[in-house]
Amino acid sequence: MNIRVAEVSDIDVIYGLETKCFRDPYPRELLRMLQALYPQLFLVAEEGNRIIGYVSGLIRTDGFGHIVSICVDPEYRRRGVGRALMVALEKRMREIFGICMFRLEVRVSNTNAIKLYESLGYKIQLRIPRYYTDGEDAYLMIKDSC
Repeated sequence: MNIRVAEVSDIDVIYGLETKCFRDPYPRELLRMLQALYPQLFLVAEEGNRIIGYVSGLIRTDGFGHIVSICVDPEYRRRGVGRALMVALEKRMREIFGICMFRLEVRVSNTNAIKLYESLGYKIQLRIPRYYTDGEDAYLMIKDSC
């Protein structure tokens, strides 16, 4: 597996993954915007020449690195792809921007993702009611590695 910075030409494939991974996928235009805003924080995982996952992040004005989205092709889950993407993104945020505090939101029903994030040092801080468009709550999870 190889992790690299996503290119503009990858957005259609990334959008295809997004629709496989999420009930309420980000629009293609939003993915393009995230890639344009922080290209160095928009990473893909490849197996051979196939993109099998991606992660995107941004730097918030409050000094947190925000993991905006992470998605791994269902065929490649439980193989360490998500962990590798998270570690790579956090490392870039630390090295490029000096960030040591990270945050993300996750569906309360997504127990596999929650377990992954907890294993990486994230802790549930609060529950956000009706965060998702279908009305499901989210957990705000934070990692302090300062």
